[in-house]
Amino acid sequence: MKRLISSFVFFLFLIFQLQADPDPLVIGMELEYPPFEFVADNGTNDGVSVEMAKALAIYLGRPLEIQNIKFDALITALKSDNIDLIISSMTATEERRKSINFSDPYVTTGLAMLVPIDSPINSIEDLMTGKWKVVVKLGTTGESFARSKLRNSTILTMNQDPVCALEVAQKKADVWIYDQLSIFHHHKQHKDTTKALLKPIREEQWAIGLRKPKLGEDDSLREEVNKFLKSFRESGQFEELANIYLKEEKKLVSSMGIPFIFDVNPSQKISRSGTGKNNNTDDVNTSQKISQRVIEKNNNAESDPWFFIVVSVLILLTIIAFWCLTREEDNSIYSYEVFLRNLLGFVFLWIILIGVCFFIFSSINRVYHWNWEGIWSRRWQIFGGWIRTLWISFSALVLCIGVGIGLVVGSRCSLRPLRFLCRAYTEIVRGSPLLVVILFGYYVIAEPFNIDSKIFVGILLLALFAGAYLGEILRGGIESVGKTQFDSARAVGFSRSQTYRHVIIPQAVRRVLPAVAGLFIMLVKDSSLLSVISAEEFTKRTDIARAATFTGIEAYLLLAVGYLLITIPLAYCAKRLERRFSYES
Repeated sequence: MKRLISSFVFFLFLIFQLQADPDPLVIGMELEYPPFEFVADNGTNDGVSVEMAKALAIYLGRPLEIQNIKFDALITALKSDNIDLIISSMTATEERRKSINFSDPYVTTGLAMLVPIDSPINSIEDLMTGKWKVVVKLGTTGESFARSKLRNSTILTMNQDPVCALEVAQKKADVWIYDQLSIFHHHKQHKDTTKALLKPIREEQWAIGLRKPKLGEDDSLREEVNKFLKSFRESGQFEELANIYLKEEKKLVSSMGIPFIFDVNPSQKISRSGTGKNNNTDDVNTSQKISQRVIEKNNNAESDPWFFIVVSVLILLTIIAFWCLTREEDNSIYSYEVFLRNLLGFVFLWIILIGVCFFIFSSINRVYHWNWEGIWSRRWQIFGGWIRTLWISFSALVLCIGVGIGLVVGSRCSLRPLRFLCRAYTEIVRGSPLLVVILFGYYVIAEPFNIDSKIFVGILLLALFAGAYLGEILRGGIESVGKTQFDSARAVGFSRSQTYRHVIIPQAVRRVLPAVAGLFIMLVKDSSLLSVISAEEFTKRTDIARAATFTGIEAYLLLAVGYLLITIPLAYCAKRLERRFSYES
């Protein structure tokens, strides 16, 4: 009887397994690239790539799930097994092939340029011969082209297409290099201030991105995707999508004598370096030279002692500061007992951290392909961004103190309009997100003054933002001192300034030090938001290196450690100041 019941239960289990829905097909794309990938007015996902994804899911017999992911994070998501495929107008380049696989191409397009309407640039030859400010989108082939070919120009990297177009429209950049369709669309948004140079700089092909199979895994998904693309083309569905989403663009390229983007022969692929036929030999030679230089740098990694010395000293100082921050101080027992207790606690903490890290990374290693060589090859570039973050934060800190003191003095002066202005400024700034303040301040307020230095504008905006918070902290500390102390000091003959200097301010400083230290640490971390206006501090430099080498978790780990190397010693210095100013009241 038991065997019969067990067999019946097993039979039901098999039926349920057969009836269970297949795993969803998770496709990543950045839904900010109309008409290929975008969110329609009714809130649904729409575009050429979205319709392709729907057809592919039906072809594979799996339910579809689309994840909206930033373009420069798509490869990381794919390598981490968070998505199955990338269908996001991604160019199949040799560098990307080192991290992921690609299907057969389904689009042939080219890089084009957007320039100010009165620009002297009319062709790629003009761009090659001068020193220009070139804006590119992070992680795109436009960025890789600019960095490899335009060595004398200044490269500005942005995270969003509209911001790149705005840089050109406001003449903060001389040219934007991107694909033809995007340049055409953004030119229509800025017809009065820009002109589009649509003659292809070089040809490129788009393909579907797939994860590299681990040892022992098959590559059947890529075979199925290639079969789907072939049948999708032969059935005329690419042509149908073009007639729905790309009517105007199709007429434009036809009038220019340029083949339409879907007129691609998958069996005749463009060079993996992403270049056109005419420049194939030169670009391959250039690519080989660059690869050779990278290999030489990697081979000489052990002969870079200065980098090891500098980083080791910084890590050692941070560990000592971390020890001093986490240890307990108890003068009621012998010092060696305190030291032993702190040491055991510190060792126990590190054992827990190491155990957690081992568990996390052992799970990641199952699906993720690490690429530390790419990060290592750009170590000094990233370290230079770390140094820049230090002096940006310090400069903003100095200005912030001046703004905070000015707000306190202004809010306590006898002139009513000035008091109102200080209170209004404080409330407006505290009620606005820092990201909005940076974008509005750089693109709106700084524009009439023709200030081109992103670092200077960033420091000023950080100081003005943090100064509002610091002013409130200082005002609260001053008002926490009893009014009787002020009256007593005046009664014994102190002037108003002497009263504040010798009685009120020393007590207020002691009370506000923890809050001020926290604000200063936040200021260091908030400096990372300057990357949205392409100020090349630590976060931006790391993002550039990550996008260029198509790494992901490696760069994020580096960012986390880099900011800890700043914030932990800063927290220790704040603790020492608190101890110095502490006394019995």
